Amino acid sequence: MGAQEHAPGTGLIRRTEQNQTQYRRLRLYSWLWAILVAATAVTLLFTVWLFGTKVRDGGMAPALMPGDVILFDRLAKYCASPARGDVVAFSDIVGRGTYLGRIVGLPGETIAVSGGRVYINGALLDERAYAMGALEEDLAAFTLPAGSFLILPDDRADATVDAEKLTVDASRIKGRALMRVSPLSRFGMF
Repeated sequence: MGAQEHAPGTGLIRRTEQNQTQYRRLRLYSWLWAILVAATAVTLLFTVWLFGTKVRDGGMAPALMPGDVILFDRLAKYCASPARGDVVAFSDIVGRGTYLGRIVGLPGETIAVSGGRVYINGALLDERAYAMGALEEDLAAFTLPAGSFLILPDDRADATVDAEKLTVDASRIKGRALMRVSPLSRFGMF
């Protein structure tokens, strides 16, 4: 008999059986470790980087429809300044509610609304790709302060034309739309 094997009935376990028991235990530890790491990564992903919100109204139709669930990127604003056309989530002045809109005007630009259309520095803004309808009221020209953006809904017919309410400071922008995750038939990236 080899040095690693013992005669049957002596109560001693073969070395390979001991190894199998240890391998099973190590496999279990490996699975538990992988689950712990994955749970930690998902927790960090959704507490630090991403947050989701459900669209409740048709203000951003047809890009965002009521019932859509959108993931927003919290860190995007630290990597690059928000750009014209970005769909963003932002808080109201007191920080209680979350609203969705599209960035139309950038800091330092002169904005005016005439005949339901937006003018940037005197030039008509081409919004055919996303805007529906026209704003119902005109807005006298004003210049956006540094660090502020003009944010409008895509459905302009119901939009409030108030420079103070439409001007959003960068600190109130919560994140940029990253992807639609629900319903699955409308899944996509922004």
